Amino acid sequence: MFPLRSHDGVLAARKQGRLMRQLEIENQLRDVVSRIVVQVELATSQGRTDINLALEDAFIPILKSVYNLPHLINLNRKQKNYPGIDLGDDHDRVAFQITSTTTLDKVKATVRQFMDRAYYNTFDELFILMLARKQASYSQASSTSC
Repeated sequence: MFPLRSHDGVLAARKQGRLMRQLEIENQLRDVVSRIVVQVELATSQGRTDINLALEDAFIPILKSVYNLPHLINLNRKQKNYPGIDLGDDHDRVAFQITSTTTLDKVKATVRQFMDRAYYNTFDELFILMLARKQASYSQASSTSC
């Protein structure tokens, strides 16, 4: 007779395997994101913004998967330099601004354009994906004066 593993033992081993795989993916993602941040910071410090444009397309499959947005497109392909937002899924009503500028003024300007251009008629949600390290702090006065 061969010893059989208990059902609970099999489930525990599978769960542990999934957790290990999830940790591995998280570590790989952290590594990739840190490399992107450094590359974006170096490029923008040289006045080059072409990396931002390339990353708009690179983030589409990631955002499609993470947010379950199969209809997400680069709006700048639809209209060159689409004003205020970069990616959009008008089916699920979600928009993204991809930027390397992390200032509160940039956030306010993006929200202002979103409102002024009445994008809220097409999109219910706006995400601002910042490709650089966040600012050290934001003043309370600045944040409340949108």
